[in-house]
Amino acid sequence: MVSESRARELNALFASVVPELDSPYAKYPLTASSGGRNQWVDPGKGKTSKGEPCFIAGSGGWTPATPTKQDYAYGPGPLGFGYYHFLTRESYAVLYGRMQSSPPVACCAFTSGQRRIVNDHEEVKKIMWYRSLGSVPDDAQ
Repeated sequence: MVSESRARELNALFASVVPELDSPYAKYPLTASSGGRNQWVDPGKGKTSKGEPCFIAGSGGWTPATPTKQDYAYGPGPLGFGYYHFLTRESYAVLYGRMQSSPPVACCAFTSGQRRIVNDHEEVKKIMWYRSLGSVPDDAQ
């Protein structure tokens, strides 16, 4: 299990690398015991505990100018382009794909600061990958 200080560090990293991850639904670590979630929600059928849909249809591809919605990731998924709630595995696949296709750019003089930016991006991307494959919403699996 991850220490509390490491979890706080990762959550700050999430928010700095991918602002949408500043959500209580995406906090590290995801565990069945911490949130009472023992399965992913189906984006086509599920609702949040507040009655919000787990998928909101969008109007096309993602660009940096695409508006964000709290607790959602925008991108392509099984229901088309739209906002996938962080209660769904699909939201993490959306973020992983976005991170994979748009890594940070480092110039030819690779400084320690630039290396940190790239390493932070890779660390968050790796967690998004694991979450997108997880059979249950649990970072320990």
